[in-house]
Amino acid sequence: MAYAIVDIETRIDKQLVNEVNYAGQGLNDDEAYARYRQELLASSGSEFFPVVYHRPFVICVGSVGGSWKLFSIEALGAPELDEAALAREFWKRLTSFSGAIVTYNGRNFDLPVLELQALRLGLSAPAYFKERYGARYRFSQEGHYDLQDFLSNYGAVRLRGGLKALAKLLGMPGASDLHGGLVQEYWESGRLTEIAAYCRRDVLLTYLLLLRVELLRGALDQATHDAAWQDALERYPELTG
Repeated sequence: MAYAIVDIETRIDKQLVNEVNYAGQGLNDDEAYARYRQELLASSGSEFFPVVYHRPFVICVGSVGGSWKLFSIEALGAPELDEAALAREFWKRLTSFSGAIVTYNGRNFDLPVLELQALRLGLSAPAYFKERYGARYRFSQEGHYDLQDFLSNYGAVRLRGGLKALAKLLGMPGASDLHGGLVQEYWESGRLTEIAAYCRRDVLLTYLLLLRVELLRGALDQATHDAAWQDALERYPELTG
């Protein structure tokens, strides 16, 4: 089976935050963003904004073939594609893709964000939404293989620390100091190259985790796992330093 490993980076739509939460209160968009961020922190202990406010501006896709080797990691988005063009390109590609999407926490974040972007733009993806046991069916790896969902026993166990914690647990290389909480700041500073590198690195880490999980499940043998792992490290040294 072919796999497409998907990871996205997003910015917060400050104008929407303002319109939804503070209409008529005279706040500018930056003030609304700062106020809502503090309210989230006070109410939930987290500054993470609801998915409806996220706008994807980078999508990275890793292509894995039948040999389990990672053939490419492509970064789509700014500055080559604006956000609307990026969403159209993603859904166009997904429509013609016959394998499985692989993510880490993609069922909870990446795919819902992309679905809402398609909804906002009036895009159509009938195959994705009409397949009864396709990518939106939680308890199958055939359409969308969310590694966090699988490793947490579909929510029975809380896996804290995210992909970075698992990377450290397994001795994976290349964990970045950049994290999701800094992406908005980097985006506002125009540091798009660094964000794209961070996104590509997360695709690589998700791929390595996929190899280890499939070894655990017996879907590939030790020799295949080791060869694919080593090939990825040699192919993408800039992501493993």
